[in-house]
Amino acid sequence: MMKLNTLTKAVLPVLLTTGVLAGCAQPAKEAVSSKDAGPTNINIMMELTLTEPPADDNSVKQEIEKKTNTKLNISWVSSNNFVEKQSVTLASGDIPEMMMVNDAYDPQVLSLARQGAFWDITPFVKDYPNLKALQADTWTNTSIDGKSYGVPRLRALIGGGNFPLIRKDWLDQIGLKQPVTMDDMYQVFKAFTEQDPDGNGKKDTIGFTGYVAADGPGQYAWVENVFNNTQGKWKLKDGQLTDVTFDQGTRDALVWLNKAFTEGIIAPDFPTLKNSQVREMITTNKAGSFSDAMNPSWLLTGQLRKTTPQANLLPLTYLEGPQDKYVPKDSGAYGMYVIPKSVPEAKVKSILEFMNYGASEEGSVLANYGLKEIHYTEKDGLKTTNEQAIKDKVAAYGGLFANLDKYQRGYQSGIPADFMDRNRKIIDERTPHAVPNPAIGFISETGIKVGKEFDKKIQDMKTKVIMGRESIQAWDDFIAALKTNADYQKIIQETNEAYKKKAK
Repeated sequence: MMKLNTLTKAVLPVLLTTGVLAGCAQPAKEAVSSKDAGPTNINIMMELTLTEPPADDNSVKQEIEKKTNTKLNISWVSSNNFVEKQSVTLASGDIPEMMMVNDAYDPQVLSLARQGAFWDITPFVKDYPNLKALQADTWTNTSIDGKSYGVPRLRALIGGGNFPLIRKDWLDQIGLKQPVTMDDMYQVFKAFTEQDPDGNGKKDTIGFTGYVAADGPGQYAWVENVFNNTQGKWKLKDGQLTDVTFDQGTRDALVWLNKAFTEGIIAPDFPTLKNSQVREMITTNKAGSFSDAMNPSWLLTGQLRKTTPQANLLPLTYLEGPQDKYVPKDSGAYGMYVIPKSVPEAKVKSILEFMNYGASEEGSVLANYGLKEIHYTEKDGLKTTNEQAIKDKVAAYGGLFANLDKYQRGYQSGIPADFMDRNRKIIDERTPHAVPNPAIGFISETGIKVGKEFDKKIQDMKTKVIMGRESIQAWDDFIAALKTNADYQKIIQETNEAYKKKAK
């Protein structure tokens, strides 16, 4: 019998009394309405990234309902507090018929899935051709113990992640080529800092800006990833997941960053910067590079061109590290929509039919762009949204249905055709070099309990080494202590056990 963690113990009594667990679920007895009997009502909870939700009579919502013969009752939750609302809702047991969770491997989601709180839709997917046809990574990277407990929110595999975007116009101004190696990158940062790339006659620019998180390297992660040729904390080597915290590549990355910090070519206040401040440094010509997905390449370039017409923010294709070329590959999913076991099986199938439409080309375009000639126009394969799309808050529905365009991470509303063509080309060129995160979904029970604490300690030491407050020898001593820490070694052991279980 699975040992319950503290969170599960707290949630379980509530679930038992509300009948969410599989063994106690009491599905509603009424049958789902057939198409002849009228639309199917679906209660949905989803994240809202806009400041205000769309009106209930929104034309996009009405068209989705018309196409799917449904009546959608959407509970919009601001992204500012979605995680908290998700946790409270799951703990209450009063789960909407279709609920977005932004991480399939959130400990609470994982625990509830294993207890039977959600429908395992694995046996049903074969009957819904559009869902079945979603890229394999999307299903694999949201599966729990080999089963699908939700419909994944599709993301393109290439163009996301954490990778540098660089001022191409600054490169041209000072006569440098696009960097390929980490040595090239260093020289570009140095030139951006010292050679007046914006031409204002002042030494007021730096090479790179970015923020770090309390428990991870944030926008500096790409440096470690290039040196280690892996994405994130783990690397697959000889059939084992190894923790790259101990690798030479991580040490080399810290030495590289410490030198950059000491020479003043990266943001001196990086430990306290926020994402909005990072982007402001780019759009005000204070920094020549930062890291993000490809989408902001046009968003920020568009803002820059209001004062600097030649501005051009270029996503790098890849960087060559000591081992190989590196660029990140996305998981293919951003969370999923779960269906609680309290929903009758017949209605589960109606919900899956609804989502199957969303995974069609028609449904995808409708939710992500709105109505043609009303919310967007199309020319040479490029869809351009307009002011009406903003007014009608079309972007809110993008999280409901899959975006099937493999170039979606290179798109931004208003992007010029030549800019989008360039981004498509970069995505194609990135594809053969893209490196995935090899440890998605491998959960350590010890890691759930104390993993974040270790992550914070590790990042704190990294930040101190980069800033010169601790020596690289202090890092070596810190690593040596981690190698003998029983809890930390148990995390590594349990993560590998989870990997081997999923591999089977």
